[in-house]
Amino acid sequence: MSIQEHYDRIGIALDTPLADVKKAYRAKLKEFPAHSHPQEFKDIRASYEAIQAHIKSPDKTEDFFDLSPIEEKLDETAIAQIKQRAIETVEMSAKDLIALTF
Repeated sequence: MSIQEHYDRIGIALDTPLADVKKAYRAKLKEFPAHSHPQEFKDIRASYEAIQAHIKSPDKTEDFFDLSPIEEKLDETAIAQIKQRAIETVEMSAKDLIALTF
């Protein structure tokens, strides 16, 4: 059974937070009490347990296309050189600034 079918059995969407899943689960159990609907009760409990497991540790295959950030260390000397070039490009005398302004 797919995880979507478990969510459908409880009557919630895939992005429902765990607290709301719990509320929907309890409402479903009231709708199908164990003494009068034993099989539905068991199925609802099984779906709730599957949803809990999915929320706590989602299946990695569903996140196949989610890209994780690449971690790269930056060369401190290169950063210092780039910073120095930027400062040299921006630095100008007050006389040059006044000349450009007017």
